Amino acid sequence: MVLSRRHRFLILPSPDRPLPHRWTDWLRLAIVVVLLAAGIPGVPFVVNRLGCFGGVFPSADIWRVEGECVGLSDDAYAFDRAEFAAVMSVIKSQNDAAAGKCAPQGSEVVVGVLLTMTDRFSGVRAVHELEGMAAGQRQANGTGCLHPMRLVVGQVGAYGDGNASAEVAARLARYDKVVAVAGIGLSNQRAAEVADLLAAAKIPMVSDLITAEGFDQHGSREDEPDFTGCDPGSYQRGVGKDYFYRVAYRSAAQVKRLKEVTDGQPDFIMVPTGGSDPYTCTTLPLVQRAFGGKVTEVKFDTDEPSTVPQTAKRVCAAAKDVRVVYVARGRDLGRLLYNLDEAQRNGQCAATSITVLSTSDGQRIRVAETDPVLEDFRVKALRSGTFASGRLRLLTTLVGGADRARADTPNFAAFEQAFTSAGFDPSHIDNGWPVNAYDALTTIAEALRTLPATAPVRPSEVNTAIGGFSSSGQSVPGAGGPITFDNAGNRTDAGPPVVRVCPLPEASGATPARTISALLPADCPR
Repeated sequence: MVLSRRHRFLILPSPDRPLPHRWTDWLRLAIVVVLLAAGIPGVPFVVNRLGCFGGVFPSADIWRVEGECVGLSDDAYAFDRAEFAAVMSVIKSQNDAAAGKCAPQGSEVVVGVLLTMTDRFSGVRAVHELEGMAAGQRQANGTGCLHPMRLVVGQVGAYGDGNASAEVAARLARYDKVVAVAGIGLSNQRAAEVADLLAAAKIPMVSDLITAEGFDQHGSREDEPDFTGCDPGSYQRGVGKDYFYRVAYRSAAQVKRLKEVTDGQPDFIMVPTGGSDPYTCTTLPLVQRAFGGKVTEVKFDTDEPSTVPQTAKRVCAAAKDVRVVYVARGRDLGRLLYNLDEAQRNGQCAATSITVLSTSDGQRIRVAETDPVLEDFRVKALRSGTFASGRLRLLTTLVGGADRARADTPNFAAFEQAFTSAGFDPSHIDNGWPVNAYDALTTIAEALRTLPATAPVRPSEVNTAIGGFSSSGQSVPGAGGPITFDNAGNRTDAGPPVVRVCPLPEASGATPARTISALLPADCPR
């Protein structure tokens, strides 16, 4: 198996390359031979790094875990992920130009970006997220900037037993001139550990995507969350004390919005089995409480796709207009909609209509999947006759303000300009992840604008400035709307709108699905 262009098995010069081999092609083998002669302990360290670097010599900050490259990169190295090559090249270019973009003698700062490029719950949206960060850097280093901002990208890999998020975060905390971190990952226990680690180093964080209850500085106590269905984890007690902020709308705000557009009680709640995912296990009790605690739960296994059609059969058994609250990751939503449509088309669904309501991860269905199976389900569902007729409908909250901001937020135009001038596809904006990523970077950039240009920046100063973005003071001019934080680091505005996802037109290619307001009587455009 060839794992690099020049080497086989990470070490031996590839026989597919023309002869003679360059002397550097033999360097990896020479290093391993020397280490073997000196003693075995050093070999795993080097072998894990030989397949994960862009230059001649391995880097201590980039290594291999469970078959994928993780670590830190401040140049064009994309961790062997071709889909990230373009955005990493943009970040390198902007890093190289940073010093010349700001006021004379402005002190340089490093902002870390922590994300998972490969987790199944991210999908292609992780590329869009990093594009949003790059657009935020571009805007921050534009006219009037005081501190040249360089980005260091931390790839934590897929979340699993060998996840490297804590080690990547620890290396980032020691990185020279790092003053803040944006991102930090998804709503899970690994991200909670990262938040506590960075807080211990007194480095402020602005999370862009974490929505789970408990993921704030005091455990979301005003929402009175119920963690009894969750596996034990530190996110239940709050994370990143005094250093953690999030621009994503927490689950309680999203559930409140869904309740506002729902007339009466839903018939079902679709939820995964188990309590390992904070995103779902903290949202389920909120939904039950909002609707009186008597809604039937229909469960499926996220590791067994065959359980989704069984769920669809249960939903279809009710001979009425049915409403389902989908409390799960968006990865399985296309499969559910496809199976509901199939049952209706085949006369095997007694329901006269089905409305699915989802929290913000449901926005994933609006953009193309890289997995061909998931993409087939998504496209067939969104182009189906039942979806076009309204017999099958999907209402979701927004993770950011992507749809609302285009009409209502003056700062969206600046974001869109920065995003497209960096060379990114504007259709990537629609799932909301780039908007939130941009807003996380913008929050840090606005904090830096309050600090003197000529003095070195300390993380504590950035943290104090972010904490000052409160409802009683200055707000961050976010692309998704003005941003202020409460004392726990949560966003303080009323919450996201609920939108209806419209059908995909025929032959639309990769064009994202559009939305309309769920509160307006107008129908989707034909």
